[in-house]
Amino acid sequence: MADQGKPKGTLVTSPVQMPAIKVVAIDNDALDPQDKEVICKAICYCSSIPNKGKTEQNLHQSCVSERLKELDKFLSYQSPYKAEVNYDMHRNPPAPIMEKGILTKVHPYLPGWIKKYWEEEKGYAFESGQGMVRRPDVIIVKDPTKPPTQDNIKHVIEIKFKDKLNRDQKRDYPKIAGDQNKVKKLDPNECDCDSDDQNGKTSTVLEFVAWAAAIVAAAFQLRKGKIPKFPKFPSPKPSPSPAW
Repeated sequence: MADQGKPKGTLVTSPVQMPAIKVVAIDNDALDPQDKEVICKAICYCSSIPNKGKTEQNLHQSCVSERLKELDKFLSYQSPYKAEVNYDMHRNPPAPIMEKGILTKVHPYLPGWIKKYWEEEKGYAFESGQGMVRRPDVIIVKDPTKPPTQDNIKHVIEIKFKDKLNRDQKRDYPKIAGDQNKVKKLDPNECDCDSDDQNGKTSTVLEFVAWAAAIVAAAFQLRKGKIPKFPKFPSPKPSPSPAW
């Protein structure tokens, strides 16, 4: 009779094969879709139809800045997108150079500001080309009713058309933003301009401003938990009649 108290044979087990788990990092500092859409709309237009210089050279960046500056002006200088803000890099943190009477308005003439304030405030001469002032292409602010100081910066955007951030920009822009992750680069490829609709590539400055202002107004109202109230926009001026 078999011994009932002893096991028969040996139980062999194989290690369980666990499924591979792919860990994906979440970029908490990624551009908001709305912000990217507005800036990319300007980039795509200016990539296709840039401003022209005196010698007919393409001025892509000035084209983008023109559109964002007109948007800021239309919104009484309370747009979340500030084009070409100069920063005093000899302040800690770097300080935006704004109009004295309107702190949300970018100072329009840097040489005049330097002549009036630099030596008086600092006691030494301004030296051009020494990194005393930096000017990112676009500053996105958290609160458009306040100036683009570091505590109000959402992102620092550098726009590139076939070029790259240089060493000085890589070093200084994080100082302006207060965080390397807040510095972003946008270009026509990142904006997927090749698939942009034709309206985006042919819109006038006025049409761009009206479109972008509506998006800004809607986002602002939704953040406050209200139904968006869109501003009234002027109708585009009719094309002039040809002279016969």
